[in-house]
Amino acid sequence: MISLSKEKTLKYCARFFLLIIGLMVLFGSLILTSLETIANDEERKNKLRNVPIEYVKEMKNGEKILKVYKVPESKVGPENNQYLIKKMRDKLWIDLSKSPKDKSEIYLLIADKKIFETVELIKNKKNEDLILKTLDEAVFHLKESKKILLGENKKDIEIIKIDEQIIRAGLAYEDIVKSFNYKDEGIKTIINDIEKWNKKNIENEEKN
Repeated sequence: MISLSKEKTLKYCARFFLLIIGLMVLFGSLILTSLETIANDEERKNKLRNVPIEYVKEMKNGEKILKVYKVPESKVGPENNQYLIKKMRDKLWIDLSKSPKDKSEIYLLIADKKIFETVELIKNKKNEDLILKTLDEAVFHLKESKKILLGENKKDIEIIKIDEQIIRAGLAYEDIVKSFNYKDEGIKTIINDIEKWNKKNIENEEKN
């Protein structure tokens, strides 16, 4: 027979478990509501990208041009202890996205935040392994954003806009990374990877 103290313990555990489930449902609902608001508000999406990253693009003739790529601000960087929670939230955003269009936009938004985080890590002279990891995650999310759209209607105006934005992002990332002037082999590998990816995207655009 279970003693009274054990029964109370089981009751408390059950209540605690239900409380956690309730909080998770509430958290998911809040994220989903926020996601739907952003997805349906074009002006708000544009306002999110309010932080300019300045970089130098070197032309084929040797001329150097100062360019700007706008990204969303990321207040919690990878060096922060709360970054894991942020990554879990980002994954939840993606998983709760209702359509490939929304999912692609969230992937791109996360990619842009991670390129911002990479630049901030470099400015603050943080650990190079952390810089490389964050940059690699930015490129991964950018590629996923493009991959999501592969099976979508290429005549849909909204899909075309997102696709064009992804291509612009890829070209900007390439030049931003090159402007780091890092001699690290990992960075070189990422540069080569982005170059090939961008070239393939441009070739596909020209065919269409």
